[in-house]
Amino acid sequence: MAATTPLNHIFKIPSEIIEHALTLCHPRDVASFSQTCQKALRLVYGSPDQYLWRQLFLLFPFDDPLRISSPFQEDGQFSWRKELHRRMKAQSIACRTSSTLEDLLTAIETFISVVRSAAPVTWGHERVSSPNLLWVVEVLQSTNMLRSPLLFSQEGNQPLARLRAYLALTLDEYDDDDVEGKERLKSIRMRSRSQVYDLRNYHQDNEWGPFNVTTGEVDWTHIESIINVVSMNLSDRPHDWPDTRPRYGLEATRAYSAPGTTTPATGDWAGIEGHWRRYVCFMDYRDLFAFNYENRGRGQQDGTYFDTPNFEEVARLVELKLRLIDAQEIPEVYILDRFPDSPYKHYPTLYFTGSSWGIQGNEATVVGSVAMSEGGVVRWRFASIANSHIQWSSEGVQIGGIASAFGVIGTWTGIRHDHGDPVGPFWLYKVEDDHPIYMRAFMNN
Repeated sequence: MAATTPLNHIFKIPSEIIEHALTLCHPRDVASFSQTCQKALRLVYGSPDQYLWRQLFLLFPFDDPLRISSPFQEDGQFSWRKELHRRMKAQSIACRTSSTLEDLLTAIETFISVVRSAAPVTWGHERVSSPNLLWVVEVLQSTNMLRSPLLFSQEGNQPLARLRAYLALTLDEYDDDDVEGKERLKSIRMRSRSQVYDLRNYHQDNEWGPFNVTTGEVDWTHIESIINVVSMNLSDRPHDWPDTRPRYGLEATRAYSAPGTTTPATGDWAGIEGHWRRYVCFMDYRDLFAFNYENRGRGQQDGTYFDTPNFEEVARLVELKLRLIDAQEIPEVYILDRFPDSPYKHYPTLYFTGSSWGIQGNEATVVGSVAMSEGGVVRWRFASIANSHIQWSSEGVQIGGIASAFGVIGTWTGIRHDHGDPVGPFWLYKVEDDHPIYMRAFMNN
């Protein structure tokens, strides 16, 4: 008489029931089960459909990729098993006490793709979080992977900078008695200022914005630096405009998470029309000149030039009201550098105008355009006009998906880009139309 084993008893159960039971297990336990015998291996990996792996993926849980445009689809077919394995491998790498640099960078690429494939916010479900993003935050918080010494040597690594830009220092908070945390943020701030205010980083080859000179793609190291500079300036001013701060962190990167964009106006795929806020930062011009010309080479790479108690940056809040216009309505005074035609037929280049008001009451006309780049990143380009004179130009990118609550991160400079023109970072974000208006007297005029 043949000996019986627990597995012999298990396989007396219909395979559909076994499969259903496995959907309630962790994917790694399912993988372990598959190694117990040939029958288990065939059940887990040999099924012609992907029911088991689809259920494991969705019940983990992750966002359903079939509800969104996913970068993981191959030949129109999403591989549930392959993608789940990839994510579990990334989590395993993050949990290790020691990993190779190659493995860490592979995991970072995976986390970025998970963030980018998060489900968009839909009407009536604005407060429902994305399982994709909850998973990424949980893994990174519990493992502290991004503080690996190996990653500190990766300055300029674009995927790493992109992930850190999405997080916007949300994993770098510290307690009052955390001396190491304070020093780390101080170092980050000095390096970021050095990147943002170095005039050598702005020229025609990168369109005077945060873009790569050679490829024209987004320079995520520069974007991360801008976010660091603006967010830390705001943290220094807790009592200035306390109820109007941009949203940041992974949840704010979701498509259509900006106020009023789950049901955009016809033709306004980027969610342009409405009420916006913009934080603009800049150095005193004497400091900017000294940093770039008098002290070139001294303290520019590590930002030690800024490590003085007397150095200050200025932060200004600007309000904007924007509306769409046809390209033919662009004012003649504004010579618009047109974006290349969009490769995405559903995302044609949009043009807008509007008004902006500073805290001092200075009023200007804003005019610009928004386009979808080939890399799937939304780009913004605009300028301000006052007294019939064009003054400043701005180049930025939407962080995350279309119409994200995170908003647009970029840089501003003089419209003519003359030698020695000032430059600075900005953070533009959308607010509710009924949001309290600081410059209400001007808005009502």
